[in-house]
Amino acid sequence: MSFDVYIQWFHDGDSQGLPEERVRSAFGDALKVQDDFGWRLSYGPGLESDVYVSRRDGKVEGLTVNRPAEAPALWQALFDFLGVENAVFFFPGSGLFIRSIAVVRHLPPEMVEALGPPQVVSSAAALRHTLDAA
Repeated sequence: MSFDVYIQWFHDGDSQGLPEERVRSAFGDALKVQDDFGWRLSYGPGLESDVYVSRRDGKVEGLTVNRPAEAPALWQALFDFLGVENAVFFFPGSGLFIRSIAVVRHLPPEMVEALGPPQVVSSAAALRHTLDAA
């Protein structure tokens, strides 16, 4: 079954990107294949995920992780992204998840209206737990 989680970065309600190299480096040795469409992550046998990137002006504005693996290193990378440049994490049927309450003022109002007020997560494990709680 296919399931996607998303991370996007914003500044004052507008999409904000990160340098692609910075995003790639966060996945470390798990990043196995790169092409114009996305990346393949492998954290070991049976622990693979596909990452699709939304790019503009040489920056990554958002990530889609298809079939997020149960690998703690993946969830740590996703949690680390939440600490950079006003990031938000969400998935179908969820609300919004952020690492700092300061991010709220940067999110597009229509996103908050559609998905509800963001909830702060305090660890990679808590971020992973959002899937179980949905």
